[in-house]
Amino acid sequence: MKCKFFIVGFLLLAMNQLYAKVDSIKLNFDFRTKVEIDHGNHTLFPEGIKTKTHVSSRARIGLDGYFFSKLQLAIALQDARTWGESSTTGVKLLNNIVYEAWSAYWFTPKIAIKIGRQKLAYDDERLIGGLDWAMQGRTFDALKGIFKLDSNANSQIELVATYNNDENTKNDTLGRTVYGISEAGETTKSLQILHYSYKNAKKFQVSAIAVNNVLQNKSGKYYDMITIGMNVKKYFKKVSIYGSAYYQGGKNTLGQKKSAYQISFNIDALFHEKFTTVFGTEFLSGRKYNTPLNWNLSFSPLYGTNHGFNGFMDYFYVGNHFNTIGLNDYYIKTTTKIAAKSTLKLNFHAFTANRKMGFDNNGKKISPFLGSEIDAVFIQKIGKIMTINVGQSFMINGNSMKLIKQVPNPKPVQSWTWVCIKFDPHVRVK
Repeated sequence: MKCKFFIVGFLLLAMNQLYAKVDSIKLNFDFRTKVEIDHGNHTLFPEGIKTKTHVSSRARIGLDGYFFSKLQLAIALQDARTWGESSTTGVKLLNNIVYEAWSAYWFTPKIAIKIGRQKLAYDDERLIGGLDWAMQGRTFDALKGIFKLDSNANSQIELVATYNNDENTKNDTLGRTVYGISEAGETTKSLQILHYSYKNAKKFQVSAIAVNNVLQNKSGKYYDMITIGMNVKKYFKKVSIYGSAYYQGGKNTLGQKKSAYQISFNIDALFHEKFTTVFGTEFLSGRKYNTPLNWNLSFSPLYGTNHGFNGFMDYFYVGNHFNTIGLNDYYIKTTTKIAAKSTLKLNFHAFTANRKMGFDNNGKKISPFLGSEIDAVFIQKIGKIMTINVGQSFMINGNSMKLIKQVPNPKPVQSWTWVCIKFDPHVRVK
């Protein structure tokens, strides 16, 4: 921590010396505390298990924009922790991190290069996102090229490349270095991204993305897993239509042949200026009960902000459910503006397996119905920098859910309650 305070002090001193020449400086602060009362979040709780309660917090302080001529610098320090996980006289090293540290240089008003630890977020963050719900968030060590195809950035291309090593030498052999950090069910040695986005004055948006994951398994072999997809959105007067489609091919970390897809479609309807409803569905492919072992038919959302999809209780694709039967999600989401600074969100999801689950011990076909979820979130803004969120969720699980979660005798209804208080002032120094 002393080293980090030294860095901040050095940056503040440098800014003071160059203040007269700086175009602008932006400071961001993000302080949040979340209390969770958990009786079935992420997975089913069996009968007789007591409710779990924990408190977590995040403190993030960032120099979000230090602009000087064609140069932009950013650094953000973060402490994210569960209350009590460190003693009163100690600290876990992974709690305190440099969340972001990058520099960007604009060669022209339309061409730039950005290098360092940075957040990557594209489209609705289904495939790659900042994971802001989680206290730790998500950032990448990456090199990014930005190419604006017009002066208003209505048409833009981004190229991203990462290359990963870890310091865990126990993964290494005499002949090679083996990368050992696995996320989203895969071990990505290198990542390459090509993203194109376009929007026009007629409220039409389209984007395309291609992602190549260079995967490394424990033997040191490399495989390419490629994901390509499109997002399209069109706004009308009181209705908007959105759709996405992705395909994954190549091989996964285990060397299995990959052939998977994701398709989503929803309609946003503005019934009243204070009431919006979204009707939608999403299909993520999965493996059948008899899929050959050398094939992987399960779509992976990779580095997406998965908490924003498939229910807030995170039963799917948040550290779980990868490389399984897939998922079909049918949902209705409503947003009601109760007052100028008060909003209520109500969501309903019905979940089924994407592929056949097989047969039980009696030879009867296993039902594809997994369960349904109800999410309610009340949002209250207080002033300009304070927000209070109160959430309540219920999972009504089907019999097939306990099979995939491998939890015997679960309660028929699972619940999760949470309260989050957030302060996020933004300051422009100049």
